[in-house]
Amino acid sequence: IDEFNNHCEWHGVVCNEVDKVIKLMLGNGGLSGRISDAISHLTSIETLDLHDNDLKGSIPSGIGKLVNLSSFIVSYNAITGTIPDGFGNLSNLQLLHIHGNSLRGTVPLLASKGQHYSSFISDCGSPSVFDSPLDCPSCTMCCNSQS
Repeated sequence: IDEFNNHCEWHGVVCNEVDKVIKLMLGNGGLSGRISDAISHLTSIETLDLHDNDLKGSIPSGIGKLVNLSSFIVSYNAITGTIPDGFGNLSNLQLLHIHGNSLRGTVPLLASKGQHYSSFISDCGSPSVFDSPLDCPSCTMCCNSQS
């Protein structure tokens, strides 16, 4: 494969030894649009970092299929909607940064599988700058509290 066609050589993409994508590090990259449902095809991905872009729409429902995901960072975008039901399947999740968006509803109970460190951050504060703040019982920090 020509080195310019190999996805493992693309900016922000890290692959394992069998050329499976394990990290997408595209934070502050000037991206706009939506997170594609095709993201669920990256079954080996461990880190998805899309913070500080101009992403809109909702978090794809297939995100719960990414059982190896340990870091999901989409803070400071324009993401709306609710947290997908399958989110509770992400038992390896250690870093969840979804603040700075307009998400609503409830984040399923998240448990860091015996990990020493976890950081679950969302806009779940009360009183809130939002009409209906996100409910996140597992969050370690709520960013939007007015107090």
